[in-house]
Amino acid sequence: MQLNKNSKLYWFLQRAYFPALIVGLPAAAWLAIQNNVHFAVATYAGVAAAGLLYFVFERLMPYRPHWNQLDGDLSNDLISGTVAYGILPKILSPLYIAFLAGGTAWLASLAGGSLWPSDWPIAAQVVLLMLAGDAGRYWGHRLAHEVPFLWRFHAVHHSATRLWFWNATRQHPVDKAWFTFTELLVPTLMGVHGEVLGLYLIATAVCGFAQHCNVDLKLGPLYWLFNVVELHRWHHSKKIEESDNNYGNNLIVYDRIFGTYFHPENNGDNRGVGEIGLLNPDYPKNYLGQLAAPFKKGSDKPADYQAQP
Repeated sequence: MQLNKNSKLYWFLQRAYFPALIVGLPAAAWLAIQNNVHFAVATYAGVAAAGLLYFVFERLMPYRPHWNQLDGDLSNDLISGTVAYGILPKILSPLYIAFLAGGTAWLASLAGGSLWPSDWPIAAQVVLLMLAGDAGRYWGHRLAHEVPFLWRFHAVHHSATRLWFWNATRQHPVDKAWFTFTELLVPTLMGVHGEVLGLYLIATAVCGFAQHCNVDLKLGPLYWLFNVVELHRWHHSKKIEESDNNYGNNLIVYDRIFGTYFHPENNGDNRGVGEIGLLNPDYPKNYLGQLAAPFKKGSDKPADYQAQP
């Protein structure tokens, strides 16, 4: 059932949905942690709640109804998401921590203690983590578009031909490892605490799902801060002059600073993004095929992602 687009409820939900989730879900998780719920449990519950809400609202308020139709991509997305965001983090997290432990200890010894401002209010720490994480992730993402070797793996994410919230998790394991490293390098060296990281991951899930969701949302002034919905849809365009922009993970701040901000709607152009995905019609659609694609000849960016004439 779809809501009436002309109703006051539809107008209200378009504008209130994202702010309610980006504030409400981390706040609920923090309340749970304060009541002795383990931060990992609170984190997974927050992410699951975000996913369920996006799934429901894609049917109540679809941006493009035909994007709700399966395109032979469900099993690929489910397997990819399970590997990249369920299995891989359990392997990578201890490795990253062990790898960076020496640097973290060295910086702490120089500073006379952890560099992370753990005495700040929890909300301020989450905001700081979003800024620090996006600083590294912006350049990790931008390099994944500009360096052919990295693009081979990142192309998997851009192979989607429709956007729905779970597309946020379609990622080659090598791409995921690279993005995680660039995103959490600085915060880990600074000694960020697990509870703060958990709340950050919930906020990141809200933003990641919002980037790829098929929900008709309006963010207005929030587009000054968050790289979601309209902004990220352009990042999936088949046209390279449109897609090589809006690299931020959660925020649009660094795109504005470094000149990669792209938002035609802000200038009154409301045509919306056209076709999304890769230009290569032979790019594999199944998980094993996409897992192997980066290692095959002809996977560099000029071959499968060139600008249209």
